Amino acid sequence: MTNSSTSTLEEKSATTLELFFDLVFVFAITQVVSLVVHDLTWTGLFHATVILGILWWGWTNWTWVTNLVSLEPRIRKMVVLVAMLGVFVMAHAVPTSFEGDGLWLAVPYVLVSALSSTLMFLDARTSGADLTGFTRYAPLMLLGGVLLVAGAFFDETQQWTWLASLAVTMLAAALGGNSDWTIDAKHFAERHGLIMIIALGEAIIAVGATLAGEAPSSEIATYLAIGLAFAMTLYWAYFDRAQEIWEQALRLADMRATGKFARDVYSLTHFPMIIGIVLSAVALETAFHDPNHALEPFVGMIFVIGIASFLLGIAAAAFRANRIILWERVITVGIIAVVVLGPADMTARTTVIVVTALLVASMITEWIRYRYFASYDTAETAA
Repeated sequence: MTNSSTSTLEEKSATTLELFFDLVFVFAITQVVSLVVHDLTWTGLFHATVILGILWWGWTNWTWVTNLVSLEPRIRKMVVLVAMLGVFVMAHAVPTSFEGDGLWLAVPYVLVSALSSTLMFLDARTSGADLTGFTRYAPLMLLGGVLLVAGAFFDETQQWTWLASLAVTMLAAALGGNSDWTIDAKHFAERHGLIMIIALGEAIIAVGATLAGEAPSSEIATYLAIGLAFAMTLYWAYFDRAQEIWEQALRLADMRATGKFARDVYSLTHFPMIIGIVLSAVALETAFHDPNHALEPFVGMIFVIGIASFLLGIAAAAFRANRIILWERVITVGIIAVVVLGPADMTARTTVIVVTALLVASMITEWIRYRYFASYDTAETAA
């Protein structure tokens, strides 16, 4: 798609149909969390990460399409609803997709991807837009789908074939993003912000659902407050400053750089952020099953990996967007790893409290530093 200056485009907002489409991903993320919780092993974690990657790139395909293509024609709305059914079927198959039901995830994925590609191709043919980016992306994306279907037939090699499928799909995105694309910065940032909200909702659900069977009490209210406070810090970490950094950078990017920028900052680095939230939700659900005993070592490892994936994903996006190094977040990852995995004998409840406090301290420190440099830059400009 040939790009034009984003400053001359009339920016659009996410439609209600897109928000409705995202609802099936609420169920999908819940299914991935459940998969890890019921298989707390490295194999279970690996399987969940591969499946989450497949789901993520399925969602990402549609985000690029809806950023470029108008969904006003009724036939296009019907196509989105059909794709929504495909994602719903995929999500239902998540828990058993490595136990003989892989085709129920693979085939709908191919269908959903084909529908998104068809919409983009037909729209480009109608508008006369350049299809260079699409032709670079589509063949490898098709190969990724073929590998996904093929892997479902062979139990012994399924996980490696599906990993190869995910790698091929990411390569397709890398090559396709090198072309010129017309990116609506407001819409693109809003869509990714909304999927982050959906993922963060899973962290809240993990705590609420775990404690749902307990009678209301001051102790349960405390646990709910702890879980919500943790989710709030993740929300703070993404939406307070970080989101603004890359949305503004995308809006001001050179017209021939927006495709690469959107690929790197949104499609690629947001994936580890989603992984981080999902793994944090797993840790929270496990922690509040037995809050007065220490986290199991593997759960502690999942918690650290989740926090690291989330914070470092944000740091990578900020650096790519504006060469900003969010030192506080990088350092906090190391501190949290020492605290959670160290010799200290803390209950699960205390561990979540300490991690939350460290995240809050990191955000406050970053805010103070950010405010200082912002004030200094303003003073320099005035002088």
